[in-house]
Amino acid sequence: MVSAGRQQPVTVNYDQDRWGWLMVAAAFVNAFVIMGQLKALGVLLIPMTNDLDSELWLVGWVAVLYSMLQNCVAPVVGALSRLLGARPMNVMGGVMCTLGLVLASISHSVPLLAVFVIGLSGVGAAFNWYISFAVMASYFKEKYPLAIGLSTMGVPLGIMAYGPVTQVLLDTYGWRGTMLLQGGISFHLVACALLVRRDPSSNSASDTDQYQEVSVLDEEENAQEEGDAPNHTRRTQEKRKKTYCQRFVEAMDFKVLADVRFALIACGRCSASFAYSAWLVFMVPHAKFQGLSDTQASFLPTAFGIGDVIGQVLAPLVQQLGLKPPITFWACFGAALICALFVADAFIRSFIGLLVVTGLLGAGYAVMYQAVYVMLRFISTDDRFVSILGWQGVFTGVAGALGGLVSGWIYEWTGTFVISFFVYAGMTLLSIPLFIIEAAYAKQTH
Repeated sequence: MVSAGRQQPVTVNYDQDRWGWLMVAAAFVNAFVIMGQLKALGVLLIPMTNDLDSELWLVGWVAVLYSMLQNCVAPVVGALSRLLGARPMNVMGGVMCTLGLVLASISHSVPLLAVFVIGLSGVGAAFNWYISFAVMASYFKEKYPLAIGLSTMGVPLGIMAYGPVTQVLLDTYGWRGTMLLQGGISFHLVACALLVRRDPSSNSASDTDQYQEVSVLDEEENAQEEGDAPNHTRRTQEKRKKTYCQRFVEAMDFKVLADVRFALIACGRCSASFAYSAWLVFMVPHAKFQGLSDTQASFLPTAFGIGDVIGQVLAPLVQQLGLKPPITFWACFGAALICALFVADAFIRSFIGLLVVTGLLGAGYAVMYQAVYVMLRFISTDDRFVSILGWQGVFTGVAGALGGLVSGWIYEWTGTFVISFFVYAGMTLLSIPLFIIEAAYAKQTH
């Protein structure tokens, strides 16, 4: 008997469906809002601390865990998306994100604030982030570099836009009113989720990649025919429980961790993420130690964001001009650029020099991360891509947290960020041989 849950593989015409570009816009909005909210939490940090009569580090950890939890729950997000469908899980994420911020605006203690911001908004943002990018990727192959470049522009633009807007709202309505309005803005994630038409889990190239309901009708019929009616219900329930657990474990896709190409790409990304997160945290303090004024140092995040936007369109622009260097070239080029700039940044003291270096660092990270997304896109089928993104998110999140921690320790021991910058350069440099090995392995196995 054919099981009721069996799905047939769907033939996909990549790069031809115009709805894919709407999914690019939806992924852009998700990146814009989610990363913007993280920036907004930073702006609201001191007012929340004062109002809740708490410690700055404690409220600050709420913002940190908001970001970290998005990465930690990513494999679970991928599994639920594959089991229950991309669209309903995406909608649920948008509702959770909105509800978390709205409830946070009426919180009167740090524990409640943490539950709403981390447990609701943070987890909901994970659903929107990973599922939206997985759905978007299912529409593209040749044009995927352009699609991922346009969609991830939401990250720097959201960070740049949310900062000043949040400050204006804070001055006008206070932190609670601002948080409530942020919740209203995040409801756009629900609208974007409702635009989802295609479920990547239906795009598998083979039936073995589908997750099927196991039919128990035959067992029930046979049990009744054999006079075993009193026991067949209990066995059926046990079978179903076992089936649901097995399907969830399969949907977590632990096999990704044994994929050599994934391991190499993820390690390369982690080595760069180790420096990326710490650099974002210590960018402005380092500039002040180099002699810049508070006003001059405040321009560096904007320069980084502008460089990020420019870097996102560099590879697609070169491709449109007819030049198609290997994607590994772009990953190594970005890593080499970042490494050189970190070394230079440790010695530059002029405002213009730091502004230029910071902008180029943004471009270097954009080029490298875009290349990593493209490499991950083609190591497996569409239905597994959300799990691939999820597991990569776990490892990069841990690497980013360690980077910030180690950098803080180095500063405490030495009283300067210079040594940290050399550590950033060295860690980023490690990604280049990993990317080269991955390219050689892919060529050999294919």
